[in-house]
Amino acid sequence: MKRFPIRKISVLALILLPAFLFAQQSPLTRTADNPQKYALVIGNANYTGLTRLANPVNDANDIAAVLEHLGFSVERVLNGSRVQMEDAVLKLRNKLGAAGNAYGFFFYAGHGVQSGGENYLIPVDANIPSESYLRDRAVSVQALLDDLNDAKNSLNVVVLDACRDNPFGWSRSGSRGLTIVSRQPAESIVVYATSAGQTASDGSGRNGLFTSQLINHLATPGIDVSEVFRRTGAEVAHVSNNQQVPAIYSQFFGVAFLGEVPVGFEGYMVGQGGTTVIIGGGARVKESEPAKFWSVGLAVGSSFTIPWLVGTVHGTIAPFKYSFLELGFDFGLIAAESRVKNYYSLYPFAHYALFMPFTDKIGAYAGIGGGYYMVSYKFDDAGNSDYSENFLVASATAGMNFFNMINVSYTMKTNFTGLMHKASVGYTYRFR
Repeated sequence: MKRFPIRKISVLALILLPAFLFAQQSPLTRTADNPQKYALVIGNANYTGLTRLANPVNDANDIAAVLEHLGFSVERVLNGSRVQMEDAVLKLRNKLGAAGNAYGFFFYAGHGVQSGGENYLIPVDANIPSESYLRDRAVSVQALLDDLNDAKNSLNVVVLDACRDNPFGWSRSGSRGLTIVSRQPAESIVVYATSAGQTASDGSGRNGLFTSQLINHLATPGIDVSEVFRRTGAEVAHVSNNQQVPAIYSQFFGVAFLGEVPVGFEGYMVGQGGTTVIIGGGARVKESEPAKFWSVGLAVGSSFTIPWLVGTVHGTIAPFKYSFLELGFDFGLIAAESRVKNYYSLYPFAHYALFMPFTDKIGAYAGIGGGYYMVSYKFDDAGNSDYSENFLVASATAGMNFFNMINVSYTMKTNFTGLMHKASVGYTYRFR
């Protein structure tokens, strides 16, 4: 391989290399990307010994269909017994607990009552001759919430469209609808179809009033889970002329999307135990996806050898997490010492991303890897001829991206007999 004098590495390179090549994870805790999503949907309508309800089965089926469209794995229980309902809750808890970084969604439509400050969901075959039988023959909402809390997953949504008149003859005055939960899990949103102590409309069409609006907003792309319920509550209140006002109790203080993260969104989600996940939209990606992007770019830089100034056209793809493949082409713009008339190199490389979140408007990255380097020089007429060589090299790259457009980078390559350096600045566009 022909040797060229190596110029002293610039101050820019000295700053970039230690700052990015040995960059540590940011203080933000990373979680797995693409959280798993599990839902349990229960619709009880065909009661024995109690008033039958028109819409809960339709409500459950329609909510399940929307959740499946959003990517949830959904279990349906229609006209369920107490054993069926409790078994399904246990399965949901186990799935969420095993996944860790998971979203849970529980929906219930049917009869529900309150007693002694607690809420109970009524199975279709329940025989409850007096209030004292509720604990043993109905499903406790508090027990359900405690189970979900034990799962310690990222987010749980509990929707109760069970705020109807108490159907039992032994019901006391003032026990209408459901009551406020006393112990709500962390990272959860609990939603009632109407305010505590009030009753909700079962609806005159296919769905109850609350569920019909929830279906519309669940299916709306690009809005986060809190906005889904804000819009649902506002619409129910408007349609009912404030006769039915849903109640939303939230212990979730972040931003989460039940469907796909919308393009252009920038925000954060605070998870259990202080876990923070940056979510980037548009060309940026979630911090938990360190290198899953494509890019194209054009840059100008110095190679610190002949030629001193080079242009670069490059592109990357990232088929696997924590890795990216690069294909680049360098060409000489200005030769040093009039020795080189033109120059080009072609380099396919694969890198492991040590650090590459691209989540903020300013994002640092670093990677190590290797590839194949094909270089060609054409010298002037002073006795030198064309020169070309191909060789395997190890490489390290680091840089910083500003506003997902301006990219400053430093790359070092070696074939284990010499070093090649290049710093460049230019335009790089990243997309998914």
